[in-house]
Amino acid sequence: MSGKSDLRMYVEHLFEGRVLDAETIELKEEIYGNLVARFDDYVAQGMSESEAYEHTCEAVTSLDDVMGEKDAPAEATTAIPAAAPVPEPTTVIEAPAAPEPLPVEAPKRWSTAKIVAIVAVVLVIFGIAGCTVFNMLDTQRAADDYRGQTSQNVQQVDQPDDTTFVDETKPDDSTTTGQTTDSTTTETNGQGSSPQDGSGNRYGAPAQSGTGLVAEVQAHSVDGLSSYAGSRSPDTAQVEKLFRSLPVSEYLTGVESTSAGTVTVTYEYQDRDLVARDDDHVDLALVYDAVSAMCTIDDLQTLTLVELEPDDGRMDRDTQVFERSMLEGLLGTSLDGSKLTASAWDELRAQVMTERIYDTAWDLADRD
Repeated sequence: MSGKSDLRMYVEHLFEGRVLDAETIELKEEIYGNLVARFDDYVAQGMSESEAYEHTCEAVTSLDDVMGEKDAPAEATTAIPAAAPVPEPTTVIEAPAAPEPLPVEAPKRWSTAKIVAIVAVVLVIFGIAGCTVFNMLDTQRAADDYRGQTSQNVQQVDQPDDTTFVDETKPDDSTTTGQTTDSTTTETNGQGSSPQDGSGNRYGAPAQSGTGLVAEVQAHSVDGLSSYAGSRSPDTAQVEKLFRSLPVSEYLTGVESTSAGTVTVTYEYQDRDLVARDDDHVDLALVYDAVSAMCTIDDLQTLTLVELEPDDGRMDRDTQVFERSMLEGLLGTSLDGSKLTASAWDELRAQVMTERIYDTAWDLADRD
């Protein structure tokens, strides 16, 4: 359906292909104004918009006559033939004069210095964005690696001879179980506790021992832990028995429970560097003890491990505070009695023994 709004398009169509100088533009606007006035008169007379549009367009079918009239003498009046029997509109709305075009300024060219500065800023932004994306991907990859760990990918953190224990019931040069070291005889004991070498160091100085804390943690029996399942923190006697069955127990000097859910265990060494062949192995064993305690002591929420060691005439004190929520979040599982089965414990122990877990747990627990 055509109407008043289509008159502009009709006039534009009439002027297609013509050079629009100022005079032509003025003529076009004059024709458009007259057609609009004619259209309004038709509508006022009762025509529909579609009929009014058709009658209005019939008044000007081409520009030949109009342009001829435009070239006529000045006395002649430019007019558009009227459509019979409708009288010409008495009011002619003249179109406003076309505005003069604004002066166009030539585009300014940027200096070389500005271009170089903009390029440098863009490169810096892309560099920062690239580093951010790379770090996010690297973090995600590390998380995926951690979730995919099983008991088959435990990191090797000690020498091969740490897979054996000394049978403390036999002298250093007694019969062996088929594998001997320089000065010790090896045999796995029931709970993996109290290995000794000839020097009196429980886990062996670097050059003296064929055993180590890693081997004791690997061989520690979940059956021994099961007997302590359901313990409560206020029962310090029961809690102390538990810790004396765990690795590093020979250096244990005290167990205290100041309130429900909190336990403090104290160890004292003459020289921590001689406790194990690698100082990190002490950290591993104590983190393993903390996880064991969380699985067996139902109400335990906070475990504080205190290490005492003489240093230049004074007693050096190191404190690690293990929160249940911290360990469970790091391991991605709850720590309770359900873990005290052979398969579940082997899997949990394998996680604890990876450097990513025990080293991170130790750093988070450090309060010095």
